[in-house]
Amino acid sequence: MSDLIITHVDLDGVCSAALAKRYLSTDPYVVFTGPKSLARSLEKVREGHERIIITDVGLNHDQADAVEAQLKRLSGSKVIWVDHHEWEKEDLNRMGSLCELTVEPSPSAASLFFKKYGDPQDETGAAVAAIGDDADTNTNALPNTLAYKHGSWDIRGRIYLVDALARGELEGEQVKIWKQEVDQEIQDAERLVSGLKPLVSASGKRYAVLDMRGRKASGTYAAKLAAQRLDLDFAVVIYSCSSVSFYRGLRDTNLLPLALKHNGGGHTYACGANPRPGLLDRIACFLMKHRMTGELNQIVKEAGELRQDTSPRRDLRHGRQPFR
Repeated sequence: MSDLIITHVDLDGVCSAALAKRYLSTDPYVVFTGPKSLARSLEKVREGHERIIITDVGLNHDQADAVEAQLKRLSGSKVIWVDHHEWEKEDLNRMGSLCELTVEPSPSAASLFFKKYGDPQDETGAAVAAIGDDADTNTNALPNTLAYKHGSWDIRGRIYLVDALARGELEGEQVKIWKQEVDQEIQDAERLVSGLKPLVSASGKRYAVLDMRGRKASGTYAAKLAAQRLDLDFAVVIYSCSSVSFYRGLRDTNLLPLALKHNGGGHTYACGANPRPGLLDRIACFLMKHRMTGELNQIVKEAGELRQDTSPRRDLRHGRQPFR
């Protein structure tokens, strides 16, 4: 019988998958997905796997019925699910009855997985967990984090990294190549940030809007650079007409409610919205790189209207045993 890992597409997901692979001590197949596509990914999983590990993928409440149905279908497999995003209490109870579920606050899913299933004496595992923390908090203090992020933008890079990190290979020729490419991204980020002017929200918070469409720069790096240079509380980063992210700056700011309102999710310090442009808007965005749709303008407008009270409206909890 084979093993399967289902993980998120970002670097934390990659690190989590590498740690899961070390835990399994087998050669599992790895599937990359996200909260919106989790149910569809599970639908494609055939029955008969001995173990299925889901890491760094939160559960969107509107996906709960479909995900629950798939977990019931796959009940012949041992399912382990480790996540550090915020869940609704009801969903924790439902999924916790169907799998070995761990949902707790943590800088990254990777470090949470290592805490739960790793060997404390495993120096390689600890190093991979630290990379997950460095990446998902957008600290980027470790020497190779930006290169790993760059490489994890495509499926080939993710697969390479999962295997390399699982083996403890933190350096290599491929990482050197990525570092050179990252240098170009850093220069592009410098140019972008040099032309930005800080804005002030309704509650006096300083922020900036970064349009990454058509640029080489990493959005996470550019957001952090802008926060440092412009003394920002947060940054709004536009990746496409259907993808906007919010990154906390130098002071505590919770943009998660805004992300949730616009079909997204994440953490209080890094979260994303998923606008849903219509067909005409999608065509226009394809033809005109920096087109601002009505929904994009609305999201930027609401970010500027940010008030001090930013607690999520729904009953979102970090999962712990009493909730199960």
